Amino acid sequence: MRFFKRAVYLCAAVLFPACGGGDGVPGQDDTLAQQESAVSSVSLDGCIYSISAYPQPNVTPTVYDIRLFRQPIPTCVYGFGSVTLGTSVVYEPTRSVAGNALGIAASYTKKSSLSGSAPITLSVHHVDPATLTVIRTSSLGVYLGAGNIVSENVAIAADGTTVTVSGSKTGVIWGESGSGSHYTATYPDFFTSTTPPTVMAFP
Repeated sequence: MRFFKRAVYLCAAVLFPACGGGDGVPGQDDTLAQQESAVSSVSLDGCIYSISAYPQPNVTPTVYDIRLFRQPIPTCVYGFGSVTLGTSVVYEPTRSVAGNALGIAASYTKKSSLSGSAPITLSVHHVDPATLTVIRTSSLGVYLGAGNIVSENVAIAADGTTVTVSGSKTGVIWGESGSGSHYTATYPDFFTSTTPPTVMAFP
């Protein structure tokens, strides 16, 4: 019961940003809407996997650690564990997670520098659910840094092997087709290959 309550707390922490977190960026309202609809935890093999962002203690300006937690419930075959997937400077990232028998897919937005001109980019990870080892990392950004990937929501397609990340953006993502302020990045065979995604933009 104690572990379950902690898991619920972590899920709530994901859905409600910390006070004072995040720079104002174009599309901020859209970001919050996307974040509320994104899946912040997933149950797999009796375990709950949750993604969250925590400010590093006593660090100014704020740096967020993006962490994936594994919380055991009575049928979980593994114990409690966590792994830090990345960091974000000043900007509180959106984040989401999905999983199946092939692994965990976790994605988040991040800002790598305090500079006001530093873009917000996207990171996508394949994580082994047993060891919490990061097996694959993929990054997407707006061409020449002239814009931001404002939000993301990761999902696994019905075939079980294709992973998609969708959200809103400003600017043109490198290699995208179409045009508009929203995007979908599609990763075929995400868990078993390093095939780069195809990116479609739409209004």
